[in-house]
Amino acid sequence: MVATINTHSNLSNLLNHLSQKDNISECLTCGACNSRCTWFAGQGGPIPRQMVRMAALGLDEKLVKSGMLWDCLICNRCTQGCPMGIAMDVVVRRGRSLAIAAGKIPFDIEKGIKSRLETGDVNGLTREEFVETVEWVSEEFADEMEDPNATIPHDIPGSKFLYLPNPRELRINLLHLTAMGKLFYAMEETWTMSSFHTDVTNWGYFVGKDDIAQRIARMVVAPAEKLGIETLVLSECGHGYHVLKFLLPELIGRKPAFNVMSIPELTLEYAKKGLLKFDPTIHPHKIAYHDPCNIARKSGSYDAPRELLALCCDGVVELTPNRADGVCCGGGGGILQDSTSTKKRMITGRPKADQMKATGCDHLATACLSCHRQLDELSTHFQLGIKVDTVAYLASQSLVL
Repeated sequence: MVATINTHSNLSNLLNHLSQKDNISECLTCGACNSRCTWFAGQGGPIPRQMVRMAALGLDEKLVKSGMLWDCLICNRCTQGCPMGIAMDVVVRRGRSLAIAAGKIPFDIEKGIKSRLETGDVNGLTREEFVETVEWVSEEFADEMEDPNATIPHDIPGSKFLYLPNPRELRINLLHLTAMGKLFYAMEETWTMSSFHTDVTNWGYFVGKDDIAQRIARMVVAPAEKLGIETLVLSECGHGYHVLKFLLPELIGRKPAFNVMSIPELTLEYAKKGLLKFDPTIHPHKIAYHDPCNIARKSGSYDAPRELLALCCDGVVELTPNRADGVCCGGGGGILQDSTSTKKRMITGRPKADQMKATGCDHLATACLSCHRQLDELSTHFQLGIKVDTVAYLASQSLVL
């Protein structure tokens, strides 16, 4: 069960009553966490050991005023090196949930949560606007596929799949939505979207507010179960994947009446069944792969994106280090969602930019649209000349119909 947060309790007491790798009293002050942090050695940024010690000693106000709670990317790379297994994302999220930390929540995240709870979309897209957008995209999709029966459906009861998009797919990246539609079209299975929950994100996770995370999670579960779908298919979103695939039973207090998969996982499954085929000559070059922290290190999904990507190009190149040791893109923990963070993100992302350059590749893919945005901005800022795509989008381009 998810612990109920009392925002008036101090952080030390909060953490000592939880059981999810938040044993801060066992910190050995060894500094292994500092050595794992890719920002610690850079300009400014959080100091993992200091955050844990402040929490353990009850120095909540000092910790909040330090600014480190919102500088932390909660990527958990430091956790990988902790001999006591203290999970930094739990420590930081609990710290962010304190009443005295409320004024430190970035304006854009606070606004996004309010919009998500009121409209179902962090950008404030209303149900009517959702329907209008999807129906317009559906018309364009039918023309593109040269098939009047090719649609981007919504609110169809009894569909096998329910696709939960990233908010960017409904605003600034409609091409990604039609690309996902192409994958579903080729699967020849019934699928739908829902105008009652238009968004894969759960920013309650970023602010550490379990009550908000629960409300947003239920906004996804209730319409999905009402539609009677078999599988909830998630857009390429790191924290959305972690919350909906691994934290959902905790948040709602039971298992949902449907399975949860990401679109790359589902696409790979149908490829292995021989129902989807790809032409790797569409991308006749090697492509480097970036592990999103929430999908890889925090959720253990390493192979599916790589296997699918390998079907769509000349070969997959690994960044060094990768997988559990992978370096955050520099946009995690909600920092990407803060519109004032661009300059800071170029600092947090410098280690990733160095990795990207070291591959010698002109192309890179990831399985998270937030990572995609950050990596693309890094490529531009550091003049890397690397084209960044998502795995599912590349699969759609390579699809043989």
